[in-house]
Amino acid sequence: MATTTVTITLSSTDLLSDELALSTTATLTKPGTSTGVEYTTGLSRKKINATEKGSSATTIYTADDFAAIPYLYLKNTNVTVGNKIFIYDDSTSGDPTWLQLDAGDWGFIPMHGDKTLRAYAPNGSDPILEFMVIGTDQ
Repeated sequence: MATTTVTITLSSTDLLSDELALSTTATLTKPGTSTGVEYTTGLSRKKINATEKGSSATTIYTADDFAAIPYLYLKNTNVTVGNKIFIYDDSTSGDPTWLQLDAGDWGFIPMHGDKTLRAYAPNGSDPILEFMVIGTDQ
């Protein structure tokens, strides 16, 4: 089984009245076990052409492709501030927005795998979204 380790560090000397220094690490495992996760969609990069929610939006995860808990990595590779990518839940009535990534923003998110997630870029800048899902196959 693969060993997949995720580390995030938050640090700042001037955000708070004291220095901020947080770091946490997790090893990704199958739910309820110490066995490592073994599946991934592979790292993808896609140009986000759609400017609104709907059938032309880019699918980045299809509901139930992975057993819970899948982990989603996302990065807006654009360098121009304001060239945002919006991620929304295409499985729920009203297509609620799940998150937005401005230029250079990224996220690593443990998620419930029962929603289809799609992406669009409302200002038509065609940014590139880098993404990957890691988890346990259904």
